[in-house]
Amino acid sequence: MPEVIAQLNYPTTKRSVGRARADCRDFLASCCLPEAQDFVDDMVLMVSELMTNAVTHGRVPGTSGRQVRMAIEKTGDVIRVEVRDTQNDRQPRLCEAGQGTGGRGLVLVDALSDAWGVSPEGIGKTVWVEKRLER
Repeated sequence: MPEVIAQLNYPTTKRSVGRARADCRDFLASCCLPEAQDFVDDMVLMVSELMTNAVTHGRVPGTSGRQVRMAIEKTGDVIRVEVRDTQNDRQPRLCEAGQGTGGRGLVLVDALSDAWGVSPEGIGKTVWVEKRLER
């Protein structure tokens, strides 16, 4: 069972990415992790990448009222973040970053996390990451 959990909903706008980063930082501070600044920075960067993908690629085209849900939980020394969007047919995949400005988000998530994956939902999908606190 998670010890601490937060679930938040955001509109599918780019401003939601900054709000999610701040909410993640606040959640981690509530878990008393100030001494783990590199850990916190890594988690915030992963949230930024997952939320950016969700608001950019994870909404149904032509809709505006859909939301992205972020859940963060602490279980023991593991922090898990889940970002759920409403797009079924666009599954994220790890690919080689190109010369352009895109394509690096999941490369960063893969490098910084201990585990990550995608869970299909009835409507949409959930992309999750886990990272263990170093002791």
